[in-house]
Amino acid sequence: MNANLVDINEQEKQKLLNKLLWKIMPILFLAYMFSFLDRVNIGYAKLQMQDYIGFTDIQYAYAAGIFFIGYALFEIPSNLLMDKIGARKTLTRIMVLWGLASAATVFITTVNQLYMIRFLLGIFEAGFYPGVFLYFSYWFPSYMRGRVAAIILAGSLVAPIIGGPISGIIMTEMDGFGGWFGWQWMFLLEALPIIFIGIFCLFYLSDKPSTSKWLTDHEKVMHQKMMNDDAGNKATHHDKSAHSMSNILTCMSDARIYLLAFLAFATYCGNYGFSFWLPTMIKDMGVTNIAHISFYAVIPFSLGAVGLFLITRSSDKRRERRWHYALSMIFASSMLVLAAYWEGGIISRLIILGFASFGFMGGMALAWTLPTGYLDGKTAPVGIALVSTLATTAGYFAPWIMGVMREHFGTNQAALVSIAAVMLFASVLMMFVVPAKAVYVSKK
Repeated sequence: MNANLVDINEQEKQKLLNKLLWKIMPILFLAYMFSFLDRVNIGYAKLQMQDYIGFTDIQYAYAAGIFFIGYALFEIPSNLLMDKIGARKTLTRIMVLWGLASAATVFITTVNQLYMIRFLLGIFEAGFYPGVFLYFSYWFPSYMRGRVAAIILAGSLVAPIIGGPISGIIMTEMDGFGGWFGWQWMFLLEALPIIFIGIFCLFYLSDKPSTSKWLTDHEKVMHQKMMNDDAGNKATHHDKSAHSMSNILTCMSDARIYLLAFLAFATYCGNYGFSFWLPTMIKDMGVTNIAHISFYAVIPFSLGAVGLFLITRSSDKRRERRWHYALSMIFASSMLVLAAYWEGGIISRLIILGFASFGFMGGMALAWTLPTGYLDGKTAPVGIALVSTLATTAGYFAPWIMGVMREHFGTNQAALVSIAAVMLFASVLMMFVVPAKAVYVSKK
């Protein structure tokens, strides 16, 4: 049956989209939550590990950031492999290997071993995030991707909101149990779930709608019609030349790829700066109990979750990206500057940091709605991976700048202001440089 000849009403379309959301999103949300937890729980582990291993703040910053070097080196190959062999095998391979690497952290005794395991963790996790967004482009039209991105990115907030206190309790209550430190138990217990989730995905997910066993033939035709009608979606037109070296070089020479990457980079600076350093910043505010630190950290991350929901919902409703992103990042940068010089109590300081998180988390979701709608099927696998590779270098930059500034100045002020400047610059690029095609959202 020709999909273009099928008449699909709004009620049928919404019913189909809801079915896709409930089938795909819960398991990928859970997977992303653990991916974020397994890469940033070192922020809590540092509070015990630093005395045991004996590393400095700068060495910690290198250990936190070296993950992203391994991640960047293998991101494009991983995304191309997913496009070639399918989502199920690729995502299972990624999750199982990173779970094993994270669990192996319990055996480190030196800072060099910490560098090595973090580097391997990055290699094994490479391709997960852009792969998930490439996967979404097969299933959801462009006008839904703000909502879809927000659901997944909420995992990076649920991880510290729920996982943070759990990490703190494990480290406090299990310290010394079985002869292990609390941080060792934390790494082990938080790594095991993702291994089982990865194996489950192999049997649960379908690579594409056309191969799905849980969609009826009529639903498959309706889905194809819906995707064809979506003027912003180019990812359904697959081209084997996506894997060619010439296409890779074309993407690498496309200036618009770097613009899209920088928009995400700026938001990542805030997210990773918070994730790796917020426990230490709260400790600097006078809180010494690790469990208490993890509960205080819930305040800014919760406000980030509110921003993620409200900003993306507003953007999808109005089919508008440019001003939503720009104003979110301007707000976030101003809050970071205010937080840098605020001298009030701990709660007020955490609320101001939370307002910053409100802005850059909303901006992060919007930044990730752009590549899948802007890149066509031929360039999408490489282009999305390249955008992600460049953007995730913020995971090295943000912890590094925080560590260097703390080491040299003894405060977080200069680091927060530096990250705020990056965000402000990104908002200017969005308003005046990013092509209109990159922020176009289909009205159909």
